[in-house]
Amino acid sequence: MGVLPAILTLALLTVWPTSAAAAPVRCLACHPPHYTSQGSCTLCHHGDPRTRRKVLAHSGLIRAGYAGFYDPHHPTTVRGRQLAEQAACRRCHVLGGTGNKPASNLDRLLQTTPPEAIDAAIARPAVFMPDFHFSAVDRNALVTFILAGGSKTTPMAKEPPQVVYFAGQQQRQQHLFVKECGGCHRLLSAREGGLGKGSSGPNLSGLLTRFYPATFEGDKAWHEERLKRWLKNPRTIKPNTLMRPIRLKAEDWQELLRIMTVD
Repeated sequence: MGVLPAILTLALLTVWPTSAAAAPVRCLACHPPHYTSQGSCTLCHHGDPRTRRKVLAHSGLIRAGYAGFYDPHHPTTVRGRQLAEQAACRRCHVLGGTGNKPASNLDRLLQTTPPEAIDAAIARPAVFMPDFHFSAVDRNALVTFILAGGSKTTPMAKEPPQVVYFAGQQQRQQHLFVKECGGCHRLLSAREGGLGKGSSGPNLSGLLTRFYPATFEGDKAWHEERLKRWLKNPRTIKPNTLMRPIRLKAEDWQELLRIMTVD
């Protein structure tokens, strides 16, 4: 390489940055700096710091109300963690790298879904998703924690989309769960899709996993033997329950366990 080409190459490298890290942060042309010790603007807010054009700079923007997701000790994130545990979100979802998989992987939402859309999905739950009647403040905290889970994990690049079947309920009246449990309960499983139409009893999705609330006899986890005792005569365990005994043949019991398996 001659001297002149080398000079031209150096000049081009000086004028045009070779990476986003070398580009100026144009967010500060409109916004005063804050929390500078945390790092760049995009760490908490995402967006595109390379342009002053608002529509481009704010693409994928995470607004201030959700920006605490990057700090696990932020009060909003801590509150969201508590709500996720109380609601047992992981009985149906992967969150923070762990959980059951009959429904969508929440760790993917940070990169794919605006926080406002996640909030709307919680406020207006999909079929078979329990309605927890979260307040707007609690939904904000829960969304922040969901974003935090996505920031700490790397979902599988080739992870297949989750497909859940809800159709054919009228044709499944003789299905064991629908016939014996579906009048009062609902269940979402990866193998069977959505089952049941009841809302007077608790949602049984993930009942036999470690992610379901420990509500047997007040504070114990559910497992096969406890479920069998409960079905035999619920009132020996909870005297005031409205649930009737469910008599199952041995083969029906095994079929129910198969249905309730989440994978």
